[in-house]
This record gives sequence, C-alpha cells and structure tokens, in this order.
Amino acid sequence: MELFLLILRNTAIVIVGVYLVLVVLDIIFVVSFSSILSHHDHDLSLIIANKKDNIDKLVALLNKHSVKLDKKKLEELSNFDLKMVEHQDGEEAKKARELLTSISEYFLYVARDNDKVSNDPEFNEISMNIEELEKIYRQHVIPYNADVLGYNFWISFVPTAYIYKILKRKTKDII
Repeated sequence: MELFLLILRNTAIVIVGVYLVLVVLDIIFVVSFSSILSHHDHDLSLIIANKKDNIDKLVALLNKHSVKLDKKKLEELSNFDLKMVEHQDGEEAKKARELLTSISEYFLYVARDNDKVSNDPEFNEISMNIEELEKIYRQHVIPYNADVLGYNFWISFVPTAYIYKILKRKTKDII
C-alpha cells in the first residue's frame, strides 16, 4: 500500500510538472507570436503608407495634366486615415485596405485612359511603384498569415486558453 501511494504521488508530481512546462511553453509561444505579429503589422502598414504616397503622387500628376477626376474618390483619398491600417487585424483594417485598393485602381484606370498621362515617364515610375508595393504586400501577407495561425493555435491551447480569455486575448483574422 505504501509503495502504491509513493508511485501515485510521484505520478501526480510528474503530471503537474508536465502541465507547468506546457503552460510555460504556451506563454512563451504566445508572447513570441505577439511580438512577431507586431513587427508584421508595422511592416505592412509601412507598405500601405508608401502605396498611399504613390497614389497621392499619381493624383498630382493627373492634376498637372488637367485630367478631370471624381470628387468622391479625391475625398476618399484625402480622408484616408493610415491609423486604420496600423494593425492588419479586424474588419476596420480590411475595409480600409479594400478602400485604398479601390482608390488606387480608379486613379490608375484614369491615368491609363489618358494618352498624355500614360505616356509621361513619371506615370510609368509611379505605376511601377504601386504594382511593386502590391507585390511586396502580398509577399508579406504569407508569413503574417502563418504567424496568425500559430498565434491562434497557442492562445486556444487547453492549459492556458482560459487565462487568455480572462486577459481578453482574441484570435486574429488572417488577411
């Protein structure tokens, strides 16, 4: 009987020890993924800010060539708040990214439709910059989404999922 209690006690100690190791590992992974996602957010928001700057340059070029532009699109561009895309997660950031893409497509279409603008070397540079920024953004989205999946896994991991719910940590959306 005494041997059974000793084995039971040691087994319980091992189980508690393994549980604590899992909790510590989980916390380390969540903190690491949070830090990584913060860097991704910063990088992606810089790419979006550069894209907006290039769209502003395109509008200036269109104005230089006296091209008539949709006032609503101009207003949307001037009211576009880069703070909406500081963090890529959430419906608000998604709508802001979609709006900027819509604005970009409109002004590029107008520029390509005008012979004077489309033949201007400055337009070629601006349009190449916008296309390259979109390509870079897509390339950065892949590791961001992979890290979001890792983060979501670890905050839903059973030993500490309840702690994260209490701390109001939520899963993040992929882009």
